[in-house]
Amino acid sequence: MSQVLLVTTNYWPEPTGIAVYTTDLAEMLQTEGHRVTVLTSLPHYPWWQVPSEFAHLTEGTGSRNDVSVIRANHLIPTKMNALLRVRFETSLWRNLRRVSKTMSGNDFDLVIACIPTVAAGIVGKRIAKELGIPFGLIVQDLSGAGAKQSGLRGGAVISKIAHAVEGRALHGANALVVVSPAMRDVVSALDVPAERITQITNYSARPIASVDKTSSRAEFGWASDDFVVIHTGNMGAKQDLENVVRAADALQTGSNIKIYLVGHGNQKASLKSLCAGTSNIAVMPAVSDADYSALLSAADLLLVNERSTQMEMSLPSKLTSYLYSERPVIAAVPRGGATWKFLYGVAELVEAGDPKALASKIEELSTNQSRLDELAKLGSAFAVKNLDPAVGRKKYLEWVQKLIQSK
Repeated sequence: MSQVLLVTTNYWPEPTGIAVYTTDLAEMLQTEGHRVTVLTSLPHYPWWQVPSEFAHLTEGTGSRNDVSVIRANHLIPTKMNALLRVRFETSLWRNLRRVSKTMSGNDFDLVIACIPTVAAGIVGKRIAKELGIPFGLIVQDLSGAGAKQSGLRGGAVISKIAHAVEGRALHGANALVVVSPAMRDVVSALDVPAERITQITNYSARPIASVDKTSSRAEFGWASDDFVVIHTGNMGAKQDLENVVRAADALQTGSNIKIYLVGHGNQKASLKSLCAGTSNIAVMPAVSDADYSALLSAADLLLVNERSTQMEMSLPSKLTSYLYSERPVIAAVPRGGATWKFLYGVAELVEAGDPKALASKIEELSTNQSRLDELAKLGSAFAVKNLDPAVGRKKYLEWVQKLIQSK
């Protein structure tokens, strides 16, 4: 039985983003006969605090589904700028490293780290080097490119620091996984040998069931004759959801279109203020996994929105669930960017940062059921062909086994 250490700053019970995939990976490897330990942070994303229901998940060792989970305390900034981002990463690095030195009784055969959090990559690389074992890196995103494109104050400063540090992890890995062709291009441009890079597209790690639309609407208290548009997930700078609020303002007076922004994030409070007094858009808290299928089923249209500068970022994790939900998708994203390329031909695409164009396209679709049906079929067919969980898990298992054999 091989022992695998997964270093990641996002893990269960975080409900969205990278945690969905790292949790699925760890539990899949455990099920397949590996003994998995996860070194991770406190549950903080996308709330940027530890919710009261998870306050018991403090520093120390626990477990979930037979996976050993070791957590480290760290700074959690409630707001983000260049200085706080650096302090956050530094706190993660110091504390993950500190806690890693207390791990005993583990004879690991492989260390895997998941980034964009630079700290996870550096700590994972250091542990692997000290133990003389292979190091695998999963590149869900890159902090260097991400900070520069996010619109975060001081992002250029963060970008330079992150780019230099994460480069050490990229070049120190025996093998890497990237989640999109665009990310492969970015990593290759950093002089990582092509033979080390494997592309494994994020699959639908969260089961999505078909739920009756009428009953789903009733569950959330929404009118059956409204045209409901839903955006789920993180509410941060890179989602630029102010664009959606401006689109709602541009809708025709008396429209039956209702837009719901569902989730958490550091922009949630400001979005609530922006939506105040506007009847066709509202901010809602995230729903549980048990209610997520019903939420998607209640929609007439599912929305992805990105900042206009998000050209080389990773794909939004919500896409896999969206496409499996058999609901049509509209995306306001940068033309030619990673998400635009991924969704081309399977979703309605609108240029990012153009609220009037987004409003116009939503209004057009609200009266075009045949186009909605076509988009739903295109998305579902794409998901079945490209996002099958069994295929994705098999690719990860083969990647891990190959790394272990190289020991």
